[in-house]
Amino acid sequence: MQNSTATGHDFQDEEEGRHPGDLSESHTATQPRSSRKEERDGIAKQEDRFVFVFRVLVMAVLVLSAIAVSVGVYFYVTNQEKAAFETKFDSDASKILESIGTTFEQTLGSTDAFITQLIAYAHYSDSTWPFITMPAFAIHATKLLKLSKAFYFSVYPFVEPSQHDEWIDYTNATNGWIHESLDIQANDEDWWGPKEQDFSHRHEIFATGGKARDGPFAYMNNFLPSWQVHPMVPSAGWGFPYNYDIWQIDSLAHAILYADKNKRVVVSPQVNAIYDPTSEESIAGAESQSNWASSFTHPDIDNSEPFSVITFPIYDSLESVKLDLSKNHTFVGVVTFSLYWRELIQKILPEGSNGAIVVFEDPCAPAFTYRLDGPEATFLGAGDLHDPVYDDMKHSARLPDIANVHGGKEGSYSTYTGLPIAEDFCTRTISVYPSQAMKEDHTTGDPVLFTVAAAFIFLFTSMIFIIYDFWVNRRQRIVMQQALASGSIVSSLFPKNVRQQLYKEEKDKKEKEKAAKDFLFVARSSTGTMGSTNEYSDLTSSRPIADHFQDTTILFADLRGFTAWSAKREPVEVFELLEAVYGRFDQIALRRRVFKVETIGDCYVAVTGIPTPQKRHAAIMARFASECLTALHQVTHSLAEKLGEDTKKLAMRVGLHSGSVTAGVLRGEKGCFQLFGDTVNTAARMEQNGSPDRIHVSQECANALRLDGKGKWVVPREDKIEAKGLGQLDTYWVVTSIGGLETMSHGTSFSSESPVDLRTSKQSPDLAITEDANQDLAETADVTV
Repeated sequence: MQNSTATGHDFQDEEEGRHPGDLSESHTATQPRSSRKEERDGIAKQEDRFVFVFRVLVMAVLVLSAIAVSVGVYFYVTNQEKAAFETKFDSDASKILESIGTTFEQTLGSTDAFITQLIAYAHYSDSTWPFITMPAFAIHATKLLKLSKAFYFSVYPFVEPSQHDEWIDYTNATNGWIHESLDIQANDEDWWGPKEQDFSHRHEIFATGGKARDGPFAYMNNFLPSWQVHPMVPSAGWGFPYNYDIWQIDSLAHAILYADKNKRVVVSPQVNAIYDPTSEESIAGAESQSNWASSFTHPDIDNSEPFSVITFPIYDSLESVKLDLSKNHTFVGVVTFSLYWRELIQKILPEGSNGAIVVFEDPCAPAFTYRLDGPEATFLGAGDLHDPVYDDMKHSARLPDIANVHGGKEGSYSTYTGLPIAEDFCTRTISVYPSQAMKEDHTTGDPVLFTVAAAFIFLFTSMIFIIYDFWVNRRQRIVMQQALASGSIVSSLFPKNVRQQLYKEEKDKKEKEKAAKDFLFVARSSTGTMGSTNEYSDLTSSRPIADHFQDTTILFADLRGFTAWSAKREPVEVFELLEAVYGRFDQIALRRRVFKVETIGDCYVAVTGIPTPQKRHAAIMARFASECLTALHQVTHSLAEKLGEDTKKLAMRVGLHSGSVTAGVLRGEKGCFQLFGDTVNTAARMEQNGSPDRIHVSQECANALRLDGKGKWVVPREDKIEAKGLGQLDTYWVVTSIGGLETMSHGTSFSSESPVDLRTSKQSPDLAITEDANQDLAETADVTV
């Protein structure tokens, strides 16, 4: 109390001891409180301004980011669609051009083979030109037309004027081939047309046959009468089955003259083209040619569509495989085949590949255009009708170049050895363009959708930020008001140095609390480490999960040739094959109630009789192994085009053994199901000593199959095997057969389309493994793996 009084007295004396002139000091004493308030208000306003500016900047960044990201997303997705469209078109265009070239190569090759047979027949039958009639002509011609996709084939022998009368007598005497052709044609299931017997005009020689001509057509004083033709339609709109002089068609006469002079195969311009739309004569000529073609084509075909004639000269020479073009050879005639251009571009593209535009152009006739929608081709009309917008995406090639594409260089063929295609006679160019329809197939609403989604995300984020900022700002205002109020109270109660000490003590307290929390965290971490040891103790103190299974059959299946094959492949390709093969095996295992143990590299391990006993475990496993062999070859054949033809050569050795095993879960960081015992080793030895695409079984497995009533599946192996750790063993084959043909010999390949059955080499096909399928499935229907 005394101290308190003294203190109060001192303050009183100080107040009372002031001089009147010191009143200004009292005013000065109140000034700091007002200044501090103004200072605090100023700081608060400055912070508010800073926060406001920062908030505006953040919102501006969010808005600009939303716009930038949305625009970027739109253009990225749009460019992705454009790239997909261009890639798809490039693939389709290349496929179209290559397919046309391949078809022409096949056509030329088959025609060359026919001409070789015709010349050989003339030589070995002691016949002389032009008096040659090919035996079984209709059969040869039918096969040629189907391979070439043409609709008309004809042989035109070269007849000199001095041979005119003799030729007429010859054709009258040897036209029995017509009856033979009609009979063959009548029995052809694919022939849709009439089977006529009208030969009223068959001996007519038309117009200038044998008559003189002047100028560049003096050569045509000789004539080329049609002789053997197919299909045989005697009325044919013209009333002749043969002996029509092809010199009457000037465009074909030009082609024949060029073909003989240059020893080339000539593709004529469009035969039924309207060269002058204002000329009635041109229109009538095109209609006449279309009407002629209608006699040999299906009624569903629009005969006004473009078709051309391919002319192949015949030279009487058999001196070499390839005709020596530097020598003079005797020209004895021509063969021609007529085809619609539609036939070359149909059934190239798959369903869903729509809108490819194909334009055919040559300098001798009007252009014409087709559109491809999947396998179907639609004639759009005469002229180049593609959309100029897509000029920069054009794929174009000349017919001689794409027909030679497989040879690797111009003028060479991979299989064709005959005359090359003329490169400077009305050379046809084939161009492929995309269309708006094709682009629309690859255009979706995804750019707009993703753009809206991106904008919405930023909008949503901005709204969350605004809401969050509102509540933070509100809290900050409350905290600031409380802080200002607390500061005012503290400032009014304590001097500045006391306030600083109080603030320092509060700060030290918080640091100590944080250190304590950190210490507790470290302690927990240490305890957690000890906990892992306790978990290990719990694991080792519990009883393992294991059991003994008396009657089981184990399969080991290993891919032969896989190591060499995989060494040449990318890792993705290796896993693509293994996933495809083992995926099929897993499907079969699920259906057959077979338990898959594991895959070790390219080795597949499975077992029956586990985890639930199965009475017919050996038969079930044998059937499973058989289906796996079939599945392997189906998968390798289906992937051969993508992964390489040598994929088809992959085969599988299969080994089976029956016996008892110990099985259970081996626990640890990565627990797994394991098998132990000699049965496992013996099954592995069966596989290692087996043969590709065959099922090799032990004596025990064979006995189990016999007990299951499947003794007919088992065939003894002729030689004993030396199994590592087991000595010499008698083993057996579970014999497989494909389509009734048994594969007892090594190296037999499997067909991906033929089911693999199990049967003995001495039993009839009806004893196949599939005969007991229902019984086995019924016996295993209650098994759940």
